[in-house]
Amino acid sequence: MSNYSISLKPVYSQTVSTPEGLKLPKNWSLSWHQVETFKALQDPNIEVIFNTAMTGDGKSLAAFLSAMNHRTYTLAMYPTNELARDQEKQVQGYKDKFQPKYDPQIHRLTAAVLEDYVNTGKLPSKLEGLDNISTLYEILLTNPDLFHYIHNFYYLRGKVDNPDRLFRRIDERYKLFIYDEFHIFSSPQIASVINTILLIKNTANDPKKFLFLSATPNKLLQGFLEKAGITPKIINPVDVGAYKFDADADNQGWRQISQPINLIFPQGLEPNLRSSYEWLAENAEKVILKFFQDYPNSKGAIILNSIAAVKKLLPKFKAIFEPRWQVRENTGLTGETEKRDSVAEADLLLGTSTIDVGVDFKINFLVFEAADAGNFIQRFGRLGRHEGFETYQAYALIPNFLVARLFEEQSHPLQEGETFDRITFTNAIRSSWVDRNEFERYPKRWGGIQSAYIYSKLQGNRHMKEKYPDVAKKFGADIQKALEISIKQMNGQFYRCQNEGKTKIIDEARSFRGSSQLDCAIYDLTNPDDPEVDRFKMYNLPGILSNFIFELWDEKSFMEKAKKTGVTTKRFEKALCYLKLKDFREVREDWHFYYPGNIRKLAETGKVQVLEDLEICQPHGYGIQKISDAVSRRKLVCFISDRDRNYLRATLRLPMHFQLYPLTNEPENRGSWYSIAFGQDALLLETLTWCWKPKDDEGWIC
Repeated sequence: MSNYSISLKPVYSQTVSTPEGLKLPKNWSLSWHQVETFKALQDPNIEVIFNTAMTGDGKSLAAFLSAMNHRTYTLAMYPTNELARDQEKQVQGYKDKFQPKYDPQIHRLTAAVLEDYVNTGKLPSKLEGLDNISTLYEILLTNPDLFHYIHNFYYLRGKVDNPDRLFRRIDERYKLFIYDEFHIFSSPQIASVINTILLIKNTANDPKKFLFLSATPNKLLQGFLEKAGITPKIINPVDVGAYKFDADADNQGWRQISQPINLIFPQGLEPNLRSSYEWLAENAEKVILKFFQDYPNSKGAIILNSIAAVKKLLPKFKAIFEPRWQVRENTGLTGETEKRDSVAEADLLLGTSTIDVGVDFKINFLVFEAADAGNFIQRFGRLGRHEGFETYQAYALIPNFLVARLFEEQSHPLQEGETFDRITFTNAIRSSWVDRNEFERYPKRWGGIQSAYIYSKLQGNRHMKEKYPDVAKKFGADIQKALEISIKQMNGQFYRCQNEGKTKIIDEARSFRGSSQLDCAIYDLTNPDDPEVDRFKMYNLPGILSNFIFELWDEKSFMEKAKKTGVTTKRFEKALCYLKLKDFREVREDWHFYYPGNIRKLAETGKVQVLEDLEICQPHGYGIQKISDAVSRRKLVCFISDRDRNYLRATLRLPMHFQLYPLTNEPENRGSWYSIAFGQDALLLETLTWCWKPKDDEGWIC
């Protein structure tokens, strides 16, 4: 079966004159969007800015121009540690080039680094650590999780500390808060950001700026801000014609930001977990190796959805590429040392979502899967960012029905062999994909619980009332408009959950990305090149059961070995169980959850609940019964549906990585099948199915 192939034109970004008062390194010029972002950051009437420039067009430079010129203390947030590490190098590079007189100190802070400070005795507590770090560094690079927890009164010492003990210090110090690549998040994180912005707005002594950088902006976030009375400034080069796709004679006033690319869509890929793996295994030599042989100075990346697929393919590619070309991995299970070195040192890098978000690759070859249109655009955007290669080639491994929509159906937007500009192509991808569910009701349903908790701290604490007069009233009014909720009703729901012993549900609603209820401590033997210190990790049990050969280890032996290796063990203390990952499975293991009680009754409630006595049914795996016992003893926040999970995925347009598992009431597979989601996914699923009747009833309530 032949493939479909198209060409993408290069992209040029318009450059403009440098504004007065802005100094640049010699021979530098700025794109239109960079200047507009700088101007917006100086405008006292603008609180929130969205920069939606294309991938590779220098959004990071736009964000830090103010810090390099005007001593703007900046706190920047990145959704992955890999992106934060990449951006640390970028910002340090800006400092070297701009040579700002005030010599800003730059620091990257992750949860692991903060925990290390505490465990090694460098700092007495996370509270002291965050307090000290915020006073030492003018530019702080961290993740949005830490920022969320600081503004939700975590890390404090109960009644000893006032609620603003930590967030006041952070907010007084920093003037600009950057959210990079925020589009990868869903509505729980949007709810968190709205709560945080409105808290800062009503407690800060001076106005703050919030800058969102994303080539694919989030309309849901924009809508909530506007309801709260905050009109964001949208900086979109497409709207003003600041991109072009054909070179002029001298190209004066335009900078090339993307090279011309040849993109191939292989036909015949089924919408299942094995299709991409099988295509890569079959074409490793005749397509991928051949490209490297034809263009020996190439650098490439393969970005997949599954860690297991990367683990299985890695030895196959090493066998045919090495020693001439280096093949490396970068996934959620890759050790920190390998993660740090692999992007720069690999000739061919195999990875997952750890490398698709914002990391600046110097590659000319790309093979990628995509979970949705935004994910497609994000991953494809890794290619063509740097000149110096002879050619640029990509393969998009998407299911056959999507390829048909793009090339075969009556209104198909793409034509085999044609050349397209990037905007037309991006619109074609968006129009051909069914949008994933945005969970629009979540902020109102569960984000309001977070709001109620913040409100209770503002209203019920004497210090807060004295220091910030009317802050509870102002925050309450703003958040009610933004989320269209009643704070009074949310408070009632909040206290009702507490009184009914459902604090775990409140904790889940107050979290940023959800809790780790089923995370296991693992000693990973699947990558023989990992140094000993990088073998100790956390990973979720369902992923282990599906993809890995493992054996049970006892907690004492695990902890002793970790300590002997020099690994701090605090993060492993609440692990579900302790395992050795020995190898990966060639075929995914079939397993499911089992509940001995009345599942039907639980499903009929249509509510998130805290459940005990769940068990694991899996035919293979050393120690599976003890693992099942550990699950059974744990109180788990979950939501149970009487619909099949494939039906739920299709009907509700659930994201690819939504954690939904099979559940039965008979251990031998003879009973009825249900679906179960845990943690934050349980809260999300409840917002979609709250109006459904049980399966046996006819019709709909809503």
